[in-house]
Amino acid sequence: MLAAAPLSTRPEYRKGFLYRQGRQLMLDGKPYRCVSFNSFQLCGCGHDYELFSDEQTEALFASLPANTIVRTWATPAFCHRTDRLIKLAEKHHIKLILSLGDGRSGCGHFDGAPDGDGSGKTQEWYESGFRREYLPHVIEMTTRYKDSPAIAMWEIINEPGEADWATIRDFLHEVARVIKRHDPNHLVESGTFAGWAYEGYENYRALHDSPYIDVGNLHEYDYDYQESNTIESPHFEPCLKAMYDLDKPLIIGETGIESGDGCRTSRTRRVEAMREKFDVYTGMGASVVLVWNLAREARTCGFTFGLDDPMFDMIVEYQRSLSKKGR
Repeated sequence: MLAAAPLSTRPEYRKGFLYRQGRQLMLDGKPYRCVSFNSFQLCGCGHDYELFSDEQTEALFASLPANTIVRTWATPAFCHRTDRLIKLAEKHHIKLILSLGDGRSGCGHFDGAPDGDGSGKTQEWYESGFRREYLPHVIEMTTRYKDSPAIAMWEIINEPGEADWATIRDFLHEVARVIKRHDPNHLVESGTFAGWAYEGYENYRALHDSPYIDVGNLHEYDYDYQESNTIESPHFEPCLKAMYDLDKPLIIGETGIESGDGCRTSRTRRVEAMREKFDVYTGMGASVVLVWNLAREARTCGFTFGLDDPMFDMIVEYQRSLSKKGR
């Protein structure tokens, strides 16, 4: 019987690049886990919040533990800062999840949106319309950055919806195949909601049942849903089981708790509750948990938190602890 090849010579292993072995994310031969945050303001899409300058982005990345993941957009309308973001991430050993499109049609990704910002995509867009503008963008981005270790994984699209689940499945599978053709070096994840959005968890599993999709995704905001104060989302275990049935990892691409002026939950309690979520999700098998959403500052009631919010310090402290434990 031949001995197993050393890890460094296996085709899925490349120094500095995130990869997976079955349901486990790996980095440089070691299991990898991460808690961190989303920040769409980093890509230049600010809505009502001030954007990060290059200098502020660099200071932010420098303050984070090495190999921390940050998720932001690289949609057709907001990819003009991607070059700079990737260079800064490479300099400070930060990993990026870049979402290549927005199923909610936010941040200028209006292709296929019947009513502009926030209106979602049409059935026709998921059937064939995505090939007109979106798919060439996917090819351009994945080809250009295929050799950058700063890419943690490509996200096909943020929160696909407004079409039947089988059409969304076919869309995800086709785009994932195209990404892998142009960039075999990086992981691909789906950007999905939980199974409730796709008529059940068998369908959620089918969305990810492609050799070109490496990682499943779940978004949850259950703490504030009907003021339930829920720590472990009821959608987590079904999504985790669906991905484990496929021998693939699950990430929580978005989770959040509303706080700020006028909110029912104080900033202190939000930090405590999010730490409890981190404990539950990382303890039960989630590979990555990302909080929505970091901006330069935030005062009003909402999910967005600022750099001066205790949430930011807790996230950094928690990630440092994970890193010290050997990921």
